[in-house]
Amino acid sequence: MVVVLLRLRFRVLANTLGRNTFQLVAVILGGVFSVFLVAAGLGVMLLASTTPAPATQAIVVVGGSALVLAWLIVPLLFDGVDRTLDPLKLARFPVRTRTLMTAVFLVGILWFPGIATFAVSMGTALAWRLFPAAAAVAIITGLLGAATCIIAAQLMTEVAGTLLRGRGAVRVAIVVVALLLVITPLAVAVVGRTAAGGAETLASLTSAVGVLGWTPLGAVWSVPGRVAAGDVSGAAGAAAIALGTLAVLVVTWRAVLATALRVRGERPARTVAGGRLGLLAWAPSTPAGAIAARSLIYWFRDSRQARQLILLPVLPALMLLWWSLFHFEWMAIAIGPVVAALLPLSAFATLSYDGTAFGAELAAGVRGVHDRLGRAVALVVIAGPATIVVQVVVAAIIGRMPDLPALLGLSLGILLISVGVVSVSSARVVVPVERSGRNAFSAQAGAATASIFASYAVAAVTIVLALPVIALMTAALVTGAPLLAWMALAAGLITGVGVALGGIVLGGRLLDAEGPAMLARLRVIRV
Repeated sequence: MVVVLLRLRFRVLANTLGRNTFQLVAVILGGVFSVFLVAAGLGVMLLASTTPAPATQAIVVVGGSALVLAWLIVPLLFDGVDRTLDPLKLARFPVRTRTLMTAVFLVGILWFPGIATFAVSMGTALAWRLFPAAAAVAIITGLLGAATCIIAAQLMTEVAGTLLRGRGAVRVAIVVVALLLVITPLAVAVVGRTAAGGAETLASLTSAVGVLGWTPLGAVWSVPGRVAAGDVSGAAGAAAIALGTLAVLVVTWRAVLATALRVRGERPARTVAGGRLGLLAWAPSTPAGAIAARSLIYWFRDSRQARQLILLPVLPALMLLWWSLFHFEWMAIAIGPVVAALLPLSAFATLSYDGTAFGAELAAGVRGVHDRLGRAVALVVIAGPATIVVQVVVAAIIGRMPDLPALLGLSLGILLISVGVVSVSSARVVVPVERSGRNAFSAQAGAATASIFASYAVAAVTIVLALPVIALMTAALVTGAPLLAWMALAAGLITGVGVALGGIVLGGRLLDAEGPAMLARLRVIRV
C-alpha cells in the first residue's frame, strides 16, 4: 500500500507540472535553491572543522537547533507545502494510520527540502572529520535530526490546522498555549538581561550552547561534540533526549493522523442566526468597509490565514529568547520590523484565498480601490496595535526606551510600506493554496516554492523603499540624538502613509483592468 500511495503522489505531481508551466518553473527554481543551500551548509561544516572543538560544537548545535525551529515555523508562514496524501481525502479509503505515516514520511524525504535537510544533517560529520568517532556518530545523529525535522513539520501543521478549525474550548486552548509560549521566552529574556550584566560574549555563547544541547531542539546535534570531548555519559544523556523527542513526535503524529482518518469529508458549514452580522454590522456601510470587515473575519475564521496569527506573538518571543542567549542586539532591534511585516507579507497574494469567490466582487461592480483599501485597513487594524505593543515591550527589555521613537518609526514605516507593496502585488499575483478547511499540506506541487520566491521579492521591494527610514533609525541609535530619533519616527510615518496610499490607488487600477483575468487564473490554479 505504501508503494501505491507513493506512485499516486508522483503521478499527481507529474500531471500537475505537465499542465502548469509556472509551477514547473517554481519546482526547478526550488531544486536549484536547495542545491545552493546544501552547498552552503556543507561549506560551513568544512569551515567549522578548522576551528577549536568548542567553536565547532557551537556552530553545529546552534545551526541544528535553527534548522529544527525552521521546520516548525516555515510551514505556518508559507502555504503550498506539497501533500497529495491528505488524510481528509484518504479517510474514505481503508488506509491504515501506520501506512499513511510511512508514505507521508517518505514523501517528505523524497522532495527537495527533505533531501537538502538530510544532506546537510549528515554533513555535520564533516565538522568532526578530525575526530573519527565523533564523525561516525554524527552520521547517525544527522539521520535522526533530519527525521525529527520532517516529522515535527508534519505534526505542527496537522495540529495547527486541526486546532484552528475548532471552536469554543479548543480556541481557548490555543490562547493558553500561545501565552505560555510567549511568557516563557520573555521571562528568560528578562532574567538573562539581568544576570548577564557585563559578562563576556564568548562565555555567554558557551553557556547558551550548553543549554541548547540539553533541549529537544539541540540535543541530537550535541551528541558528536560530547563524544569528541570524551563525555560519554553526557553523549548518552543527550542521545536519550533526542530519541525521546522523536518518540513523542511519532506517537503524537500517529494520534493526530488517526483522528483525521476517522473524519469523513470536510467540516459542515456553521449556521448563524438570522440578523447576526458580526463585524459587518459595525463596519461603515461602504464597499471598502464591507471588505474590511470580511477580511477581518477571514483573518480569524479561515485557518489558512489564522495560522499567521499564531506566529504574531510566538515569533518575537522566540527572537527575544535567542537574543537573551547570544546577546545579538541587532536581533532584538529587528523584532519590531519583523512583526510589522509578518502579516502584510503573508498577504502578498491575498486573492488566492478568495478563490473563485472573488467573482462575487466583480459581479457586484466593486471598484478596485475600494477592495485594496478594505484589505489594507484590515491588515493595519490587526498588525498596527501588535507592532506598537511588541516594539514598546522589546525596547523596555533591551534597555532602548530612549530610542523608542526611532524604533517605532522603522516598525510603523515597514508596516505601512509593506501594506502598500502587497496592495499592488496581490492585484497581480495568485498562487495555488489549499481550499478552506483542508489540510495545510494539500496544495499543489511547487506552490510553496512560488510563495517563497514571491514573498522574497515583496520583502526586497519593501526594504528598498524603507532605506531612508532605516538610515535615519541607524543614525539615531548610533549617535543617541533625540532629534534624529523623532525625525526617524516622522520619516517612517510619512513614507509609510505615502507608499500605502500609492499602493492602494495603483493596486486598485490594476485590479480594475485585470479583474476578469485574475478570476480566470484563480479558476485554473484552484486546488
